[in-house]
Amino acid sequence: MKTNSDRLGLALVSPRYAAGAAGGAENLIQQWAEKLAARGHRVEVLTTCAKSHFTWENHFPAGPGMVGGVKVIRFPVNDRDTVIHQEVQDKIARAEELTLAEEEAWLDNGVTSDSLIRHLESNASRFDAVIFAPYLFGLTYRGVLAVPEKAVLVPCLHNEPFAYLEATRRIFSAARAVFFNTPGERDLARSIFPLEEERSRIVGMGVEPPGEIVPRKFTKKFRIRRPFILYAGRREEGKNTPLLIEYFRLLQSLHNPGPELDLVLAGSGPVSVPGRGRRFVVDVGYLTEEQKWNAYGAAWAFCQPSINESFSIVLLESWLAGKPALVNERCPVTLSHCRLSGGGLWFRDYYEFEECVLHLLEKPDLAAALGAAGRDYVLKNYSWSTVIEKLETALRQLA
Repeated sequence: MKTNSDRLGLALVSPRYAAGAAGGAENLIQQWAEKLAARGHRVEVLTTCAKSHFTWENHFPAGPGMVGGVKVIRFPVNDRDTVIHQEVQDKIARAEELTLAEEEAWLDNGVTSDSLIRHLESNASRFDAVIFAPYLFGLTYRGVLAVPEKAVLVPCLHNEPFAYLEATRRIFSAARAVFFNTPGERDLARSIFPLEEERSRIVGMGVEPPGEIVPRKFTKKFRIRRPFILYAGRREEGKNTPLLIEYFRLLQSLHNPGPELDLVLAGSGPVSVPGRGRRFVVDVGYLTEEQKWNAYGAAWAFCQPSINESFSIVLLESWLAGKPALVNERCPVTLSHCRLSGGGLWFRDYYEFEECVLHLLEKPDLAAALGAAGRDYVLKNYSWSTVIEKLETALRQLA
């Protein structure tokens, strides 16, 4: 049991919390909060009343409550001018030069909460550290600048236009510390911002398998009869799922006969498959946790085509099921995972994707060895016991 002197006072700030269908950063913050609280630390989550990350409308009642054994205080979202937000976002996408005022207008009309920031400023002395995630929201920007001496930024950084804004540079410079999920994410940040070694730590998220994985339950339920490549996550352009579908369509159409292989897409979002591609692309939709793990177990390989990843939980989960991985070489984080683990292959275009798939089909022993190496990597580096020890150590060094 921790004594009072061992306990840290911690605030965790995220735009949404326990709102359903959370993104990776929100899931990370919730897991950290619950596990730190379970270890005896004084944990308080500060978040907004929003449920939808599309509308950011106030949904939950404002005020304190308990979620998963953690004190959570919700604050109303500021009124937003979506026209201004979209206008500036379009300029960012076109790589136009912006003033800091324009960048701040984009952030403030995304999502922030003045009442949350005021609460944070008046209560900062109660906390040893204030953890903010992810980086590209007005709430994080205003929060880090309000309490820089206590601020721990967990950016969940992607190689995207928003990463190169002056406002992003400001919070990376202002925060007392920056905690990264992977070495690849840290290397990306260092290529963009000056970042002193003593202010950065690699922590990450724990990934652990369930007690049992039963592949047959998945294949029987969804009537899948052939080996398959699995993708799990949001099905959208930002995650490159249309590209994966097109690559797989080409793989089947350019070979006669095509490989005895299907593509299974799990997760949220619509799936559009052109023409004859519907014969070998299977949409299983959103899966329960049990179904998801059974899908990992049933898969021949897992593919993560996204270039916008700061951790990729699904990639690490698939490795725990012993599956070889195929990742996009343009994503520094998943490429780093594969290089460090020896758990997968990477592709830059369709021809390399084809070569990777056919190579693994021809060499099943190699596929099995890659999956085993990936599993060892996750068990060594991303078990919850390892991650929470790294997190506690890093926070104590700050406090």
